Amino acid sequence: MIHTVHFLTDVTVASVTNLMDVCLKAVSNTNQPATEIKLYISSKGGDTVSGFTAYNFLKSLGVKVTTHNLSNVESIANVIYMAGEVRTANPLSRFLLHPLHWGFAAPSADHLRLREWASCLDDDLNRFIQIMDIETKKKNPSEIAGWKDLITSATILHPGRASELGIVHQVEAATIPTESIRWWVL
Repeated sequence: MIHTVHFLTDVTVASVTNLMDVCLKAVSNTNQPATEIKLYISSKGGDTVSGFTAYNFLKSLGVKVTTHNLSNVESIANVIYMAGEVRTANPLSRFLLHPLHWGFAAPSADHLRLREWASCLDDDLNRFIQIMDIETKKKNPSEIAGWKDLITSATILHPGRASELGIVHQVEAATIPTESIRWWVL
């Protein structure tokens, strides 16, 4: 049974916790367990740790995951989108790849803390690049270096270009399966 999950929100600890909850309910549904999860996503991104958590969680589900870009997949939401075994996008959707950032809650920090934050940002960028590489099956080192350039230069990709890069498998208008169980992430 196909279960559709609608993720139309920022990437936060709460939204990813909710995403994990509805996916677990879908696969453990005693009457009609999910054999496939279709994740319809439009998100401006948000919390980096939550985005990587969502990606790893979706990859662990043991059922087919299809992701569909309804409108905007931006920032860390790209990592969640890339968890799809099959990835589709609406014709007028877009992807925004841009540099990662760190929000400063503390009023001051010493130089060691600043180095730690810079190291974390570098590591997050490398994980982002590794995911893009793994999921698009890029093997050529020059192609891998290209992800860093695209991310650090704040690049908007429309579906055709995203398809050329292997991000999108097919450009098509969203259709919600009539025979599906629907879930919403709030």
